[in-house]
Amino acid sequence: MATFILASIFRRLDIMMHSNITENELEQRLQAEANDHRLHFMRALQRLDASLAAQLQRLPPDEWADAPALVAWPQLQPQINNLRRVDAALCQWQLGLYGLCSDCEAQLMQAQLLADPCRQRCERCEAKYQKAQHGSWTL
Repeated sequence: MATFILASIFRRLDIMMHSNITENELEQRLQAEANDHRLHFMRALQRLDASLAAQLQRLPPDEWADAPALVAWPQLQPQINNLRRVDAALCQWQLGLYGLCSDCEAQLMQAQLLADPCRQRCERCEAKYQKAQHGSWTL
């Protein structure tokens, strides 16, 4: 366990040493993204089901996307997906793995993280993921 923690710290330090942005700035940007996605989700849910929105607000925000009652609102799927992305990025941050591809552990570029603080994959792995998600469907 101590080896994992040290490796995580060294990875984060390596990202910071090779970039112009500080760790604090990255964390603030990620937290702002999380707040923005959560606010948009909650506003959309309140328009559809104020009672469910009130119930979810009593839960920690990282549990919102997993609420079983949300299956009644398929139109919220884009917002739910955004919540899952931001929760995954925050989890990576807490584990010291933020800025690493979740598939191959390659270091993500600073420009990629600035453009999308919730980015999970490098270009190569993202292309593979998208292909697998959409399969080879053609219409």
